[in-house]
Amino acid sequence: MGVELEPVFSLVSRRCGSALSKQQRERIGHLADSLRRGRSVAEFVEHLEAHGQLELLELMATASVHKTDLFRDEAQLEALEEHVLEPLARTGRPLQVWSAGCATGEEVATLLLLLARVGAHPASRVLGTDLSTSALAKAKHLTFSNEAMRRVPAALVAKHFSQHDGRMVLSPRLAAQARFQQHNLVETPYPFSDAGTVFDVVVCRNVLIYFTVDAAERTVGLLAERLAPQGTLVLSAAEPILKPRADLETVRFGGTFFYARRDRVREPEPEPLPPPRPSAPVAAPVAPTRPTPQPSPPARASTTPEEEGDQLFSLVLDWSAAGQPDVETEAGLRKALYLSPQLAAARYCLGLLLEQRGLRADATTEYRRALSLLDQGQARATPFFLNTGRLTTACRLALARVSR
Repeated sequence: MGVELEPVFSLVSRRCGSALSKQQRERIGHLADSLRRGRSVAEFVEHLEAHGQLELLELMATASVHKTDLFRDEAQLEALEEHVLEPLARTGRPLQVWSAGCATGEEVATLLLLLARVGAHPASRVLGTDLSTSALAKAKHLTFSNEAMRRVPAALVAKHFSQHDGRMVLSPRLAAQARFQQHNLVETPYPFSDAGTVFDVVVCRNVLIYFTVDAAERTVGLLAERLAPQGTLVLSAAEPILKPRADLETVRFGGTFFYARRDRVREPEPEPLPPPRPSAPVAAPVAPTRPTPQPSPPARASTTPEEEGDQLFSLVLDWSAAGQPDVETEAGLRKALYLSPQLAAARYCLGLLLEQRGLRADATTEYRRALSLLDQGQARATPFFLNTGRLTTACRLALARVSR
């Protein structure tokens, strides 16, 4: 798309908090040409900033991707259901859940089905927000194609859906528990729940991969502010928090990880440690040195270097819960890659960390290496990044982001 539209791309990118890919720029450019109505680019940008809010929203929505399915990333949803929603449901109180970046409603429906399956209070509510008003208009109907329904368990389909005009319609009882609202995650204020309170769970998956580093970091902080004490933030595996945060801690359940808001008010003071007992000298540990909260069992004698790399990569993600400094995270990722060079997910995470530190050239190298492994089918699978297609998309978006 022509250089003359660069001011338009810059405005949309700034308002979305997202670095635009080549495809996004092409879509925005075609729409901008149809909306300009004879105005120069400078006049058009001035119009968008002063009076053309609806047109600007239309351009921003064009940059968004709204193709999704119900029950996407099943392993993460199973952990959310078992370890987060079920314990919350046992409290007997209505739960408040937010799907931030809900697109056309598939994730909202998924969350409603999970709440129903764990027996949550019938007054529980799910808020769905998105930048795109056209996507929200579709989401409000909570009707889906057979293709979007292909992962939904048959028992849930039979119990909670009916068919109408070739589409599957969510039951009115569950649909009544949903509310939709237009919201741009780059802008404040952030919404509250229907009860006027903060949320027990906030789900924001595959949204931050489109954001710049600064916008993503700011958004995570604002999402954390809308969490109840010990509330859960759910991001995708392609959006790990690699820098320590005072407001969130990492919580691991098997092959998935979530983020819990730290309860600064109720957090007990640490008990003083007993005086050390005399013991034989212990050799200094090999870097990275930070101990893990849940160390893995000792490696078997037959463990391969690749398996050791897998284990270390897993531990590096665990260490973020303990506030690991950037230098230790980088050391851990590099050692994991030394042991297992085909860990594309670890290369992607290393690229994220380097990008966050402003080392764009080094980050570009790691993103390219990860993408090459994925494109050639040589990437080593890990429990955290089973969806190689989405990891490939994340790498491509990251390369587009750091190239601008």
